[in-house]
Amino acid sequence: MKMRNKFLALFLTAALTVSVTACGSSDTGNDAANTPSQTTAQDDSDKNDDAQDADSKTDADSKTDADPFAEAQKNMADVTSLSGKMIMEMNMDLSADGETQSLKTLTTMDMAYFQDPMRLKADVTVDAGDAGSSSSSIYADTAEDGTCTMYMSDGTNWTAQTVDASVLQPYNVSSSMTEYMESGYQFEADGSEDVDGASAYKYTATLSGDSVKEALSSTGALDSFTSSLGVTADQLETMMDDAGDMEIHLWIDEASLYPVKYEMDMTSVMNALISGLAESMAEQAEDVSMSIPKMTFSLTCSDFNAAEEFSIPDEAKAAAETAAPAAE
Repeated sequence: MKMRNKFLALFLTAALTVSVTACGSSDTGNDAANTPSQTTAQDDSDKNDDAQDADSKTDADSKTDADPFAEAQKNMADVTSLSGKMIMEMNMDLSADGETQSLKTLTTMDMAYFQDPMRLKADVTVDAGDAGSSSSSIYADTAEDGTCTMYMSDGTNWTAQTVDASVLQPYNVSSSMTEYMESGYQFEADGSEDVDGASAYKYTATLSGDSVKEALSSTGALDSFTSSLGVTADQLETMMDDAGDMEIHLWIDEASLYPVKYEMDMTSVMNALISGLAESMAEQAEDVSMSIPKMTFSLTCSDFNAAEEFSIPDEAKAAAETAAPAAE
């Protein structure tokens, strides 16, 4: 029973870390080939005709003919603030000593992010059903000298720490959305769907093999498996060989041409990781088995250039007076 609970606690910690860092930087390289292969663009002859008639087009006509994906990338370059909502659903089944324990968790993170200078607010809730729930808050701001301070509350106490700006990258909603669009994932147009009641263009990319490894490695999402769970880099590489495919969906609002949502299904990836984790633990996990029936992650963005302002709580400022040295 102790081994089962330890295995569950460690893996839950790692999985939650994955969910947060998966919304961070994904610098897998810009590539012109990332332009969706199915868009509203016309063929070459149509483009030539359009060029001849360009002077007579209205602004509305030009917007209709624009490539939504390319326009969304341009729009994101000028974003100074936005709101984001991250949702991660994870179901786990753990068997040990003839008993099976199931756990369903819903993690939500509501964020407001401002650029130049960087400021953020994030409220995090983890609901594990009968196992209980927890809430926490994260704030960060940047002083005139460029120093970043991160404030954290577990609902009771505040702590504060001076950090390098890179530590806050997982919470940079704007950068996250932009980099997923520019990452060379070969997005293809996939029809239209409603997002929060508004019609949006849908794009889909399927990652497999090394692309899955690169996507997760670049976010830092796998670091928790080498730190918290003691998995070596070689073992992690082997685990990822059996990760299978991972789909990423992206939606672009038809009216504003801003990217408003992306979503990924990480179920097969996480099952590959826990299978490899069990093997790496050898005799320690001999009678323990775990599966992930579901793990999905999504990020929805709104309030482009109009995120709600906030102030750092007084209790958080007080904690900053004894802030720890900068984190690497």
